[in-house]
Amino acid sequence: MPDDYAFNIRDLRRAIAVAEHRSLRRAALALEVDQSTLTRSIQALEHALRIPLFERMRTGARLTAAGVAFTRIAASVLEGMDEAMLHLRLRHYGVAGKLRLGVQVSFANGVVANLLGQYQAEYPDVNLQIMDGPRERLLRDVLGSRLDVAIVLAGEGWHGQAIPLGKERVLAAVARDHPLAVRAAVTWSGLSDCFLTLPRRGAGMELRKLALLHGILPERIMFHDAAIDRLLALARHGGKILLVTEGATGIRMDGVVFRPIMDGSGPATFDLALCWRDGESDPVLTRFIELAR
Repeated sequence: MPDDYAFNIRDLRRAIAVAEHRSLRRAALALEVDQSTLTRSIQALEHALRIPLFERMRTGARLTAAGVAFTRIAASVLEGMDEAMLHLRLRHYGVAGKLRLGVQVSFANGVVANLLGQYQAEYPDVNLQIMDGPRERLLRDVLGSRLDVAIVLAGEGWHGQAIPLGKERVLAAVARDHPLAVRAAVTWSGLSDCFLTLPRRGAGMELRKLALLHGILPERIMFHDAAIDRLLALARHGGKILLVTEGATGIRMDGVVFRPIMDGSGPATFDLALCWRDGESDPVLTRFIELAR
């Protein structure tokens, strides 16, 4: 584009005003500018475009054919600019934009579900993009800027920013006709003769470590590359027991019940943490962290 295509947003607004009022005088009054100033703006536009936009008449100003086409384009440009500026302001205040969130655990229920439900209710214009996966990968993605923040099981190996979100119980999902289903809770020793099923993604590795720590033999633990709802269906149709975190209890599956697992000090639990990079100052992320606190 040649350098002499030099005009600004103000000139576009002034041209549209003249087109609407069909008079330089009336448009100048509406815009609260001198008529001479408005005339110079229109002349600058016509010079930059090298086409006449208006026919000057004794009774006012009338758009040329080129002027009609130009003002339609200008109106579209201004509308897009107004939308962009509004979005920019909303983004600056953290109420619009995008938040890339990694979540390690199921969140059909519980702490994470409550947080996300409240966040979406308060910030409906934020595009919340969720990725699941094991803890180590999600934290790598946060460090690599592929995620803005991650909700994971608290543990070693994270040196960025973090806040606690609370605890989630560990439960056993068992078929309704399984002998353990009649109990209000189960113990690790009560699971020692059972075959346990775990998802490879999400909290699967931490659940395995916890089971091994409480005496479950490795050969009785099986991983599956499948979503929780598929594994719940597997538990419903067989004698295998699925270990889950509390957020999965919101997934309803006929014929399956959830029973908390007890250890020597009470219910088996995991601590949840919200993790993000040092020095992060994105307004959308800041709002999310403030809500999580």
